[in-house]
Amino acid sequence: MQSISLHPSAASNEPPDLTLEVARLESALAERQSELATLREELHAFKVRYTQIVGGRLSELEDIEQAIKQAETRVLGVDAAADEDEMRAGAVSGAFESGAVPTGTALRKLFWSVAKVFHPDHALDDEEARRRHTIMAEASRAYREGDVESLHSLLGDENLHFYCAGGQNEDHAEDLATRLINLKEELRTVEFGLKRIKQDGVYRIKVAADEEAKQGRDALAAMAERTDRQIVKARRRLAHLS
Repeated sequence: MQSISLHPSAASNEPPDLTLEVARLESALAERQSELATLREELHAFKVRYTQIVGGRLSELEDIEQAIKQAETRVLGVDAAADEDEMRAGAVSGAFESGAVPTGTALRKLFWSVAKVFHPDHALDDEEARRRHTIMAEASRAYREGDVESLHSLLGDENLHFYCAGGQNEDHAEDLATRLINLKEELRTVEFGLKRIKQDGVYRIKVAADEEAKQGRDALAAMAERTDRQIVKARRRLAHLS
């Protein structure tokens, strides 16, 4: 007898395997958490070195430059600070007058697209309404924070569609679906932490310093030398004004 095989289209209609998806996300989360912990440790160590080698010099240079501004004010009879405040005020005023403020229309449309799919009003029973409410809470969070990526993810997540439809009625399946949502939220939080570190100004200096180190150069030592030269020049200028 000829064996029966499922047509690819039929197989694609089967509900997703939540157990495999949960395992995949748990592995990804553990990997990203480890990466975040490593980045934090490396950045902390670099900040300590940066402060010891460059930080003190930069503070000294800043103090001298402030003294130069005060000396120029005395010599020239001009309130430099007032001029700077006026310039900043003009820039702020121009920014408001430009009217370049995003409307958020696209974000609202995306949120309503999610609501059309997952709103609790579409539920067939109280249990499904509870599941839909959980997803809409995440959608509301994404809308408040302008998180377009998360809203797109909710729309395209087949597991969540299946979760809302109640394709599996067993408690175990429900627990897996809830775990899936929690894992995604944890992963999103870790990703945000990684993003914040990589946007840190000192982290960017660290990346550049690491590249210099590969070429056998000490970037922090070079920064210290440049700052020392700037300090010498600034002191001379201050001496002329005194």
